[in-house]
Amino acid sequence: MNRKPGILLIFRMIIVLMLLIVLLPFLSIMTVLLVLISFGKLRNFLVRWVGFILGRTVLALAGVRLNIRYHGKKPDQPAVFLFNHSSTLDMFIVISLVQVPTRFIAKREFHYNPFFWLLNKFLGNIMIDREKSRASVKKMHKAYDYLRKNRISLVFAPEGTRSQTGEIGPFKSGAFRTAMELEYPIIPVYIEGAYELCPGKSLVTRPGVVTIHIHSPIDTSVWDRKQIRSHVREVRNMYLDWSGQQ
Repeated sequence: MNRKPGILLIFRMIIVLMLLIVLLPFLSIMTVLLVLISFGKLRNFLVRWVGFILGRTVLALAGVRLNIRYHGKKPDQPAVFLFNHSSTLDMFIVISLVQVPTRFIAKREFHYNPFFWLLNKFLGNIMIDREKSRASVKKMHKAYDYLRKNRISLVFAPEGTRSQTGEIGPFKSGAFRTAMELEYPIIPVYIEGAYELCPGKSLVTRPGVVTIHIHSPIDTSVWDRKQIRSHVREVRNMYLDWSGQQ
């Protein structure tokens, strides 16, 4: 992983970046048009297929194959999905896995790319500023009724940002509070191998296999709000076990 990238690897990355330069504007414009023409009725369809096309195309060109393992039944209910975050690949992996109606929590940094902004805005993803926690919480609360009514899932990275070491970082409580507010179960998704192929914020990706472990739902209806830190710690300990950190 510490070896310098060879010419073929650099060439592959140039092709991936060129693809993004072409594909991202195309998907953004098509998404805006289809959402407007359908008066928003195609949002769930577009979240699933735009994410699948963008994510799987980038991964395929980068030489990354996904091995998806379900530890329990395949998710078929609205839930809060959690995933560990240690690689640039994670974004493309997660958006390509959508099976049920889903929205993503998008961080403010995506606003600087107009095409990512268009996709997030018109697909109904929730864009938050991590430095303005009160405003972010208020925005989340406004979305709750819509999410419940339409049985829409949410996807969170509970660490809040990418781990630069590949290890599981501290978990923030926001995703857990949201699950309790929505009365949704939590579905832990453990991404294994992404850091080894593309560590941290690197754009250089080595070909290989990433294994996605999708675990059984965790019932949050029996959780005590006063014990939220304990619940966060319990779930994080699962990730520590899966990663071999404890």
